[in-house]
Amino acid sequence: MINYKVRVRNLIRKYHTRNPCKLANELGIEIHECFLSENMPKGFFKKILGKKFIVINLTRVEDEYDKEFILAHELGHALYHSSDNAFFLHDHTFYQRGKFEVEANKFAAELLIDEKEIDKVCLQNMNIEQLGCYFGVPKELISLKFNKFF
Repeated sequence: MINYKVRVRNLIRKYHTRNPCKLANELGIEIHECFLSENMPKGFFKKILGKKFIVINLTRVEDEYDKEFILAHELGHALYHSSDNAFFLHDHTFYQRGKFEVEANKFAAELLIDEKEIDKVCLQNMNIEQLGCYFGVPKELISLKFNKFF
């Protein structure tokens, strides 16, 4: 079983950031942002000849929070699934798409949601939608991160 908390904590400690773009750069993962077809996914990860790439489809990105989530999700694939010979697609839906997609979402939840903030947030008595807005992530990531609380 993957310990997402420990892996993310170690990355943050080593690189002094939660920012998925900065982490990808530190890890030597190239990020390409381009305008692709509306039919293409919002983002995907690919490994070619040992080099890791994350592509963000700007045509489908809703806002900066969406882009940050997509990047964090694809970074999860790059870190956990780069040895698998697969083409990972992310269409920003939370239907069960298999183990790899759930793992990438859990990684994104750990990276983007700072647990140190939870005490302050809980005192404000927020619901799951409000927590998503507070952290700038989809409410489904709140459920993945804090499943004990909901």
